[in-house]
Amino acid sequence: MDRWEIVVDGVKTSVIEHGVGPTIVLFHGAAFGVDAEATWFRTFEGLSADFRVVSFDQVGFGRTDMPGDGVYKNRLERVDHAAGVLEALGIKGACLVGHSEGAFMAARIAILAPAHASSLVFVTTGGTAPYFGDDRDDQWIAAAEAAYNDTDRLVSEDRFVASNGHLSHHHDPVLEQLMRANYRRGIATGQDRIFANMPRAETDFALYRRLQDEYVLPYLPDLDIPTLLIWSANDATVPVARAELLLEHLRLGQLTVIDDAAHNVMVDQADAFNETIRNFLS
Repeated sequence: MDRWEIVVDGVKTSVIEHGVGPTIVLFHGAAFGVDAEATWFRTFEGLSADFRVVSFDQVGFGRTDMPGDGVYKNRLERVDHAAGVLEALGIKGACLVGHSEGAFMAARIAILAPAHASSLVFVTTGGTAPYFGDDRDDQWIAAAEAAYNDTDRLVSEDRFVASNGHLSHHHDPVLEQLMRANYRRGIATGQDRIFANMPRAETDFALYRRLQDEYVLPYLPDLDIPTLLIWSANDATVPVARAELLLEHLRLGQLTVIDDAAHNVMVDQADAFNETIRNFLS
C-alpha cells in the first residue's frame, strides 16, 4: 500500500492507495484506535488487483491531525473534510464504501455531491440504520453501551486490546498489531483525551439517532444509484433487522448477510466480503 499526506482545509491528512482500475473509496468508522489501515487492510489485499482502492484517516483518527480545538468531531462534522479529500484526489464516479459511521459519511457525500458516487456500500452501520422505535432497541443499545462506553478500556494497551472482542470473532494477529500501534499513537496524539470527553449525543444512544434521522434517512429514497448493504449476522450492536429497515429506504438496494462475523466483517470474513463487493461492481 502507498501512503502519503495531503493537506485539506488546513488538516494534514493521511491517505492510503493501492491498485489500478475503477475507484473504490473506503470510509472507516469511529472509535478510539480506529483508522483506515486497521479497518481495511484485508480489503486492500483482496480488491487492489482489480480496483484502485483509496482510503484515508478522518479528522481525529490515525495519522491525520487531531481537531485543533481538541473537541471530538462527529460523523456529520467529518463529512466536509472527507468530501474535500475526494476533491483533492480528483475522485468522481467512485464506489463509496462505508463501515459503521463511515457509511453515514459515504451516504451524506452521495446526497450532497452526487458526482463523487456511482454506487454505495454500507457495512454493518449503526450510525446510518434506523432505530426500531420500540423495546426492540433495548437489547442492541445495551450491547452497544457495553462495547463503546467502557471508561476503563484505555487504561492500558493490553486492556484496550482485550476490549475489542466486539470487533472480531476471530483473532487476527495482524489486526492486533495494528491496534496496538494505534493505541500508542492515540495516547501520544491526545486522541484518548478527546474520546474521554465526547459529547453526550455520541454516548447516549437515545440521542445518537438524530443525525441519521435528520441528515441521511429522509434523502436515501431519492438516490438513484445501486446500494449494497453488507451486514454481519453476529454483531449484537447492530442486528440484521436494522439492515432490513435501512433497505426499505433504498430505491436500488440489496442486502447480503455474512455469517460468523462480528462488527468488522471485512476482517472476520475477508474473502466473502471482498467477493461480495467484486460481484456487486461487476
